[in-house]
Amino acid sequence: MPEPICSRCGHQLDALRDPLRRLRWTRYWLKGFKSLFTGPMAVCGQCGAIFDQQGALVADGALATEVERRIELYRKDMAYLRDAFGGVIVAAELVVIWMIAGSEPVEIAQVLGAAAVGIGAAAPFTFFWRRARLARKELKRLSRARRDGHVLPDPLEKKH
Repeated sequence: MPEPICSRCGHQLDALRDPLRRLRWTRYWLKGFKSLFTGPMAVCGQCGAIFDQQGALVADGALATEVERRIELYRKDMAYLRDAFGGVIVAAELVVIWMIAGSEPVEIAQVLGAAAVGIGAAAPFTFFWRRARLARKELKRLSRARRDGHVLPDPLEKKH
C-alpha cells in the first residue's frame, strides 16, 4: 500500500498519535476524541493539516508542525536556563542585602564576592533571555504563516 501524501504540500503523512493531547485547545478536539474509536487520523508534519481515515481533509494548518514543536522545545529550554540564572542573580542580591543590613560587621571582600556572583550571572541570563525571546518571535511567525496557509522552510535547517 502506498504511503499517504498530503494534498496541500506533498509531504508524507504520519499517524496522529495522542489525538486528545495534540488537538486540545483546538476546535477539532471532538474529532480527535472520535478518532480513538473510529481509527487513527493522519497529520502532515510539514503544514499541520489533519486528514481523516478515508484521506479527506479535516483541517488545514490546525496542528503545530514538527518545526514549531522543535522551536517550542528549544524556547522552553532557553527559558528554563534564563530563569535559573535569574534565580542566581536574585539570591546574590539577597545575600548582599542581608550582609549589609545585618547586625554583624561586614567584610567588604564578602560583599564584593556575593555581588560578583550576581553580576557574573547577568551575562548568561541576558544571553538565554535573548535566545528565548528570538525563539518566541520565530514561533509566532511560523504559527501565523501556518494558520494563513503558507508553508515556510525549516529555519533550523543548515543552509549549504
